[in-house]
Amino acid sequence: MIFSNARILTFDRDHRVFDSGSVEVLPDGTFGRVESRRRSGAGVIDAGGRLLMPALINCHSHLYSTLARGMRLPGRPPANFSEILRKLWWRLDRALTLDDVYWSALVALVDSAKCGVGTVIDHHSSPSACAGSLDAIEAAFHEVGLRGATCYETSDRNGRTAAEEAIRENVRFAEKNRTLVGAAFGLHASFTLSDRTLRACLEANCSLRLPFHVHVAEDQCDAGAARRLCRAGVLDRRALAAHCVHVSAAELRMLARHGVNVIHNPQSNCNNAVGIARTTAMANAGITVALGSDGFSPRMWDEFTTAYELQKLRSRDPRIGPSESFALLFRNNPAIVEKLWGVKLGCIQSGAAADFILADYFPPTPINQGNLSGHLLFGIANAPVDTLVVNGRFVVREKRCVAVDERRLAAKATARARALWERI
Repeated sequence: MIFSNARILTFDRDHRVFDSGSVEVLPDGTFGRVESRRRSGAGVIDAGGRLLMPALINCHSHLYSTLARGMRLPGRPPANFSEILRKLWWRLDRALTLDDVYWSALVALVDSAKCGVGTVIDHHSSPSACAGSLDAIEAAFHEVGLRGATCYETSDRNGRTAAEEAIRENVRFAEKNRTLVGAAFGLHASFTLSDRTLRACLEANCSLRLPFHVHVAEDQCDAGAARRLCRAGVLDRRALAAHCVHVSAAELRMLARHGVNVIHNPQSNCNNAVGIARTTAMANAGITVALGSDGFSPRMWDEFTTAYELQKLRSRDPRIGPSESFALLFRNNPAIVEKLWGVKLGCIQSGAAADFILADYFPPTPINQGNLSGHLLFGIANAPVDTLVVNGRFVVREKRCVAVDERRLAAKATARARALWERI
């Protein structure tokens, strides 16, 4: 299969731009030849001059949160982050059934696909339906056709038995054979984890060597988490540390020494009013900072532009932003996936995984290596996604999800959501 007549953003080492080129997709789901000329003949698909670029990656999400969209809770609104957790998210996750887990993940992954996201790193919790919940999520990944990883959120907030069950679910899922969906070891956050449970997680993961995926210092209530988790051995070069908003200068240096991967979630941080992560300072310290959504939105384009705007606002320096935000989404997200799960993503070049989008972007001004960030921020981010290909297979084509009946999905999800809201 060959896509021709496309404006190609290669995102290779030189960030080459081909005004009208062609891309070969091999049967094994990788790229073959990438050329700066058009091709014709059998098996050639005309891209119609659309922009072809790597599919996006979401490095931290919560697929289980989808059925909460539009839900209103009785009583006064939560006044702080701790109340948001207690009044909304911890009530929601306890009410989920296995069917809810599956349908919520399916909706979220379809939404992600239609926004050009080909890879989602999920962080899951459903204490009343823990056993087998990661299988339900994996089934949704396979049905939509996306790649990613998932884990179960271990916490002491529901008691020792629930924490032990969470550990078993992480281990059980990790021991399965899989293709597109990898595993991590999930932890909620330092302030809901006892020393005993942390030790149990480290022991369970000793032979598996999964990356730990954990919330770190999202709010002031979790301040000091980076120091504790580094010293415990949880945070290392394979770990995913989501948020890291409330980290001290000493903790920042500690994260750098341990090679921890920090996942910035700008829209969620704004929504919960917890603060702005110091991503520029982290990057300057040598920390790999990537980008996630924390389940707030499937649109990684919006996370990209929000990250750009927040760092300008934080620094009050109009020179800050484009290159830093570019590195988060287009360099560090793919680098983390390759390091942790061994898949080369984020570039259009021979041998890389054939995960890419075709977007309806026909630039009104010249586009080249030097001005790529400007086009991404102010043009491509707003362009409709026509096509998504993952692992060399169509997931979205002509703006429709190939494998899922979206109207049937919406009807089924609405029924599940109504019943879920009544239980909550």
